[in-house]
Parts: sequence; structure tokens; C-alpha cells
Amino acid sequence: MELIIAITAIIIGLIALIYQLKEYNKKRVPEFKGQIEVDTNDGDCISFYDFLFKNDGKIVFIDIYINNLTEGQVFDDESNFTFSCYYDKNKKLEGGYSYNILLSEGDDFFYDDRPSSKRLKGNFKVIGFTGPQMGWFTSVIKPVNIEFS
Repeated sequence: MELIIAITAIIIGLIALIYQLKEYNKKRVPEFKGQIEVDTNDGDCISFYDFLFKNDGKIVFIDIYINNLTEGQVFDDESNFTFSCYYDKNKKLEGGYSYNILLSEGDDFFYDDRPSSKRLKGNFKVIGFTGPQMGWFTSVIKPVNIEFS
């Protein structure tokens, strides 16, 4: 009799564990990790834009290194951070993908501003997209604290 009770308890425990794992997998946040070359279109820039487009309106985790930042692709009055990738700068094709990060005081994300390697890391909500405007598609994202989302 005790054996039957023990086996029943184990089966119920396994069912509860499987249910919890399924619920955990539903709550997983999509991730993008990579290196973005701003002055060229190296494939990662397209992949990054596609990732954001696929997750429009959702919270995502981003961990990217941004290389070759040029003037105008930096923090703007502490409320915006923008950077862009050209379609193909070598062929002089104007246009590409632009990323606009809306900032406010107390936002929870990591930005490393070292000249050798600029890194952006954190949870962001994909707000939306605009374009094309003069050949540019723009995605708008905002840092979020996932614990309070």
C-alpha cells in the first residue's frame, strides 16, 4: 500500500514538473546576440531587423556589439539613442535600417561606450516600425525592466 502511495506521489510530482516546464518555456524571452557593423550590411544587421520585426510588440533580450559608430549615431540629448545600417554602402545604395531606442530616467539596460567596442545589452520592448522614408526603415524600441513587465 505504501508503495502505491509513493508511486502515485512521484507520478503527480512529475506531472507538476512537466506543467511548470511548459509554463516556463512560454515565458521565455526571445534573444538576439551578435555583432552589428554599422557602415556595412554584413547579414547580422538584416538578421537583427528581422528579429525585431518578428517580435513586434513583444519584450526581447538584446546583447549586441555595435562597430563603426559614426557621428550622429550616438546618444541624443539623453532621451534617444540611434544607430543605422546601410543596405550596401560600397555600392552607394542610400538607405537601410535605423534603430531608435527611446530612453527615460531609470531605464534598466547596459551600454558600454568604449571606443574599441560599443555594447548594448538588456530587455527591450519593440514599440513599432516606420518607413520606408527616403529608403530607410526604422524600428523603435524601449528598455524595460522585465521583472515589472
